[in-house]
Amino acid sequence: MKRSVYVVAVWFAVIFLAASSARSQIQEIDGYTVIRGGGGTSAICLGRWLPSTEAGKPGICEGPIVDVAQLTAVSARLSADRLDQVVLFLSAIDQRLSVGNEQLERLIEATVNTQEAIGRQTEQNGELLRDAVSARFEALSRRVMASDAFRKELEKLKEDILAELKKYFSGRPAE
Repeated sequence: MKRSVYVVAVWFAVIFLAASSARSQIQEIDGYTVIRGGGGTSAICLGRWLPSTEAGKPGICEGPIVDVAQLTAVSARLSADRLDQVVLFLSAIDQRLSVGNEQLERLIEATVNTQEAIGRQTEQNGELLRDAVSARFEALSRRVMASDAFRKELEKLKEDILAELKKYFSGRPAE
């Protein structure tokens, strides 16, 4: 009887160790099941991993099983290809921005030139208006200007109009 208990205990120990070693050979990392093989080699199940219901058996991979070195090489190549695509995309964006910056510089230059031309034209218009007002007042007939009171009022009106014109045309903010 002692001997049969001893044999049963040894069998349970063997089954327990076999099951735990089979399960310790399987590890899940970032959604991938890593299968550790003999001699330190590893493989990755790219499909769905179905654990075995039987003790001592590792399970079944529903999909391809790939060596870690192969998966690393393929992943590195895909990463390099994707990085090349990103570099080309960023290069295209850089070229578009460069063209946009050149157009913006031309628009700024055109705006400055337009503002300067408007400023010169405004000054010329102010001078023309002042000259026109002065000429009109000087052209008044001698009979109208004969009265000192009337002449003083007209000269005051002329000075007021010229002062308003000067204020209007010189008071514009420089842009």
